[in-house]
Amino acid sequence: MLGCGLASCSASSSPPDAASDAADEPPDAGADAFDAGADPGDEATADADIDAADSGDPGATDGADGEGADGGTDAGTDTDCGGGADFDYRCETSRPETCPGGMCLLGMCIGPVRDPDRWSECGDGSCGPCESAQSCPADCGAPPTTSGRKEYHNATTITVWLHGFYNKSPEEMANMVYGEFGSCGGILGRFSALGINRPCGNAAPGDTAPDQLVKVEYYGGRPAAWLSAADVAEIEALPYDGPEALERFARIAAKAIRHKLTLSGATHVNIACHSFGCLITRYLIEHDLESLASENRLVRWFSSAGVIAGARLARLYDNPTVRDTADLIGLELSDFVVMHPDFVADRVCAWDHRPYQGNHPLLAGMIIHHATATDPRIQEALNIALLDLHNPGDEPNDGIMFTDDERFHSVAPEVALLTPSGTRLSPSATCLYLDHMHLPEDDGTAALATAALFHKRRVTITLDSLELLLDRESHAIGDGEHGTPPAEIAAAVEVRFNPYLHDRFGIDRAVHQTRVEHRSVGHFEQSQGSTLQPGYVLFAGPVFDEMNELDLDFELLELDWYPRGNVREWSFDPHQALYRFQESVPLQNAVISRENAYVRLAVRVEVVDQY
Repeated sequence: MLGCGLASCSASSSPPDAASDAADEPPDAGADAFDAGADPGDEATADADIDAADSGDPGATDGADGEGADGGTDAGTDTDCGGGADFDYRCETSRPETCPGGMCLLGMCIGPVRDPDRWSECGDGSCGPCESAQSCPADCGAPPTTSGRKEYHNATTITVWLHGFYNKSPEEMANMVYGEFGSCGGILGRFSALGINRPCGNAAPGDTAPDQLVKVEYYGGRPAAWLSAADVAEIEALPYDGPEALERFARIAAKAIRHKLTLSGATHVNIACHSFGCLITRYLIEHDLESLASENRLVRWFSSAGVIAGARLARLYDNPTVRDTADLIGLELSDFVVMHPDFVADRVCAWDHRPYQGNHPLLAGMIIHHATATDPRIQEALNIALLDLHNPGDEPNDGIMFTDDERFHSVAPEVALLTPSGTRLSPSATCLYLDHMHLPEDDGTAALATAALFHKRRVTITLDSLELLLDRESHAIGDGEHGTPPAEIAAAVEVRFNPYLHDRFGIDRAVHQTRVEHRSVGHFEQSQGSTLQPGYVLFAGPVFDEMNELDLDFELLELDWYPRGNVREWSFDPHQALYRFQESVPLQNAVISRENAYVRLAVRVEVVDQY
């Protein structure tokens, strides 16, 4: 179990049964007993009941690669598969049936109401009469053929940055050069301040270096000079202002990476991304563009406020405030189509159409870390808490993305990274209280990116055991406590890579934060006098190879008021402290035991070499 939006900062170690995956929203906040997300450092073969409350895939039933649920109907059968031909997200205003329940604008269908169960059987292990190798390869197809092997540390790995959306006029968009290689500012520029000195690939001599850092521009209406006539024809067949925009951008990125591999002699690729760039990355991988994934070229992936499972903001286009704010921050009309959760399930999740699960075999063996954000105020839009305009679940968000949608909640066991010790590692995730636009600019994010892309170890710290001596609930009138048993227990956490970062690089920033007021803690119930093994993840993520310890500060709380978790007992004093842990934790396998008048607890530290 872990906090950050209940499940948001944990990636379950084993996917739940497909039959339980019937919703396209994150798990119910009130159902998080022990397991609002399992330990991202657990073995991927752990018992599936660890994930029972998180049902693992909040979006499992949303759609496929451009086909309706009947895409695999066998001729001659009487099975009714929903009667839907390919849904291409194009429409005509004179024909409402081309955009059922949605808005038809400029020929694009925004927010159509689609059959929520159209993909409910995909990924259940049985090829049904409404499935085919094209519509549901997870059930009806063969795993993709792969070649080569991943190498996580060598002198021939380039690191590519794919930016998110940003503000630009139609004229600027038309005149931008797609496939252009940009300068190494932003997060790429911060790597040198954190001990990673690599040449920039935007100009000689760095453009031919096999270990270069490089930014790829996928926006634009004019091709870069290195693109062939055939490349340009392929790209221009996909307009950037329509439903084909995502595929266009992903093809540009894939071709740019392939070009860099050829030019430099590099063998492997790390990808770092922000926002929309992460959805492009997922499309690039799951559709094996330029054979990069099937050749095992892609080895590490760091996402920053990534559009992993779609952006539910796209459901709110009929809200005028949303439309006005979209103009301020650079969201295009087509973005509301291609980032819509239904579109992501239909077109991006090519294997089993489960946006919250990273089950595609081409993801196998990748080192993946998700940095997520929880400040709902958008600085560029007058600090409007945009997503809180319609947030009935009181979910944590960064103003553009719900935090739960910025990560994989689980991966298939065979996809999880197999370490030399035999442990299977699912993607890890962390949270910071920053908004969507500013997360990649923070030094804490840069530290996580550096550790994820260039270092070897993963650490997982869990609340392994808890004996509740006094529950701080009210048991009698006038006892000074409020709320009713059992206790609802959560941990507010902050992690810093100190003293290492401070002493070595002069940086003192949190790399992980969860708070009740940020709506980013998970919780579980426990009765006074009992002992539980909650497996509550306090931190899971990459660390620098030279680090010997990190600073861990967590406060164990009893909650009396936490609407996000459906706790509504006493609003005037929302939580009480049970234990405060503020220590430097050695990075070695250990169990740390502590106690006071309220609790006896054990914190488990696990450090794993990922390769």
